Amino acid sequence: MNRSYYEPLVRYHENMSVEELKSLALQLRRDTTDLTNFAGTRSGHLGGEFSIADVMAALYGRYIRLDPKNLRDPDRDIMILSKGHNSGVQYAALAFRDVISRETLLNEMNKSTSLLQEHSCPSIPGIEAPTGSLGMGLSAGAGMAWAQKKDGRDSHVFVVLGDGECTEGQVWEAALFANGYKLDNLTAIVDFNHYVITGNIEDIIHVGSFADKFASFGFDVQTVDGHNMEEIVAALDKTQDKNYAPGKPRAIIANTIKGYPISFMVEDPITYHSAKLNDEKYQKIMEELA
Repeated sequence: MNRSYYEPLVRYHENMSVEELKSLALQLRRDTTDLTNFAGTRSGHLGGEFSIADVMAALYGRYIRLDPKNLRDPDRDIMILSKGHNSGVQYAALAFRDVISRETLLNEMNKSTSLLQEHSCPSIPGIEAPTGSLGMGLSAGAGMAWAQKKDGRDSHVFVVLGDGECTEGQVWEAALFANGYKLDNLTAIVDFNHYVITGNIEDIIHVGSFADKFASFGFDVQTVDGHNMEEIVAALDKTQDKNYAPGKPRAIIANTIKGYPISFMVEDPITYHSAKLNDEKYQKIMEELA
């Protein structure tokens, strides 16, 4: 039975402080590294998982309403990780919220008979939609947000997207739909870490300003440092305020660094988009996360 290199730093409770959320972000990075190290393939997508860990800590630590004992509660909030290859950090967050056990987290990743797979699917508790094909999360989330609004439910849909998938047309079709139906119960968060598997996104396709793009599609847009918890929390607080930008779907552009804060991953983000661990790399990551 595999064991954590570090024990958990924090436990979930309502109204977690910013300092507790910072500790949770560190915990998610540590747990994601353990999950990857113990996976059947000993591989994962740590670069993108580390870049979005602070946002995921804020979402699961303070904003997403879910009951581990009633995951199908119709009034629950919905979280879709559209960049589904970064599933490891979501599994770590679900373990934090007691949706899956830590035993499952550390022993059932990427094995033929295990529960957790590299692309998440709804057979896993707490996963709302399959996201093996990038670019579909905002479409699914917009549809769910429309259904919630139509049913008069006081709940919210969060969708975390990668910058690479925001070059796909389906994202913008979903954005048109969200604006047309005034889905102010929908928040899209873009992990803008600048790198996809083949290189720097600007060297592959000129994306321009994601903030300007979402604004032109009728979204209320905020831009934050995706590693600054105070900025993340302030932006998410606004998205939950019903008097703030009524009728407008929300977008948060999180400027992040792929592999943050691990020195050798930040220096070589393309390699660590997807990579296998060995004992030396695993030890070095854990030392830098001390």
